[in-house]
Amino acid sequence: MQILFVDDEEKSRKYFSMIFGRNREVILATDGMHGLEILANDRSQRIGVIVTDHIMPRMTGIKMLAHATENNPMLVRVLSTAYTDSELIAGAVKDGLIDYCIGKPWSINKLHDILDRAAEHYQFNKQSCFAASLD
Repeated sequence: MQILFVDDEEKSRKYFSMIFGRNREVILATDGMHGLEILANDRSQRIGVIVTDHIMPRMTGIKMLAHATENNPMLVRVLSTAYTDSELIAGAVKDGLIDYCIGKPWSINKLHDILDRAAEHYQFNKQSCFAASLD
């Protein structure tokens, strides 16, 4: 399973890849549009988790997650943001667009925990979908 990390800040992409790419397969995108292009080309559906910044040029993280969910509802979605607009986040959670949220700057341990839970969540989704297809 791969993690798609979407952030317009080069340093964020660099550090995310350095820290979390040791034990996980990480793909980097420079903004929401780029992230959607990567997902569209993921024909084998190896990407299971998306971690995205919210405030980016061309498309917000929540809007990107909404589009990504339309095409692959099994994706586990993590929003990473320095802007804690609780109404916006609550609405996105209610609409099923966000599974996890983490504030910036990150607590590396907390983000490790979220990524571990997100990977388990994705595996559960895949197994549930497979089991349902057998019925």
